[in-house]
Amino acid sequence: MNNNRSSRHENKEKKVNRLYNLLIAVVAVLIVFVGGTMILGNKDKSDNQAETNDQKTDKTAKKEDDSSKDDQATDDQSSEEDQSSEDDQSTSEDDQATDEESNDSDSQAEVEKNPEPGVAERKVDPSWDSVGTSQDAPAATYKKGSTDWNEMLKAVGEGSGISPSNMTVWRLGNNGGVGKAVATISPKGNSSTKYRVQIEWVDGEGWKPAVVDKLQ
Repeated sequence: MNNNRSSRHENKEKKVNRLYNLLIAVVAVLIVFVGGTMILGNKDKSDNQAETNDQKTDKTAKKEDDSSKDDQATDDQSSEEDQSSEDDQSTSEDDQATDEESNDSDSQAEVEKNPEPGVAERKVDPSWDSVGTSQDAPAATYKKGSTDWNEMLKAVGEGSGISPSNMTVWRLGNNGGVGKAVATISPKGNSSTKYRVQIEWVDGEGWKPAVVDKLQ
């Protein structure tokens, strides 16, 4: 009777021990599973955080690069505007210099209104220059089409501002000496406007304007 009781007690203890061992094993497995999940979760979180940080860094770098490009574009535009401003200023200075030169030339000219009957205006300009020559001396023949004739008309055009090709010549002849001549001309197609141009010979340099009268 006692042996049966003892046997049943041992069997009961064995069952309890097996149950404890099983629970311990389950708990251990749970601990391993939970621990592994936490570790993997932290790793994923860390990877996600690193990826997010990389994305933020890329976005920041892109913004800085775009900002740098904008600044460069602004600098280039500013440089172009400065260059344009300098070019405009240079052009303005050149125009001003041209105007001043023109004014200086005009200021050198002596203009007299109605100096004598039949003359509306008389102009003498020290800036007039000789037109050059291929002759040793003027021929004084006043032959139309000759070298001397063509050089005299060139000097007449220098004084009147009318080119020989656009000039109607009413008279070209002697004006009191071999080295002096006078011409009466009009622009082609405008015979109502006439100029009387006196020219003089300069040795080695050719004919040059001396006096230009605008006739009434």
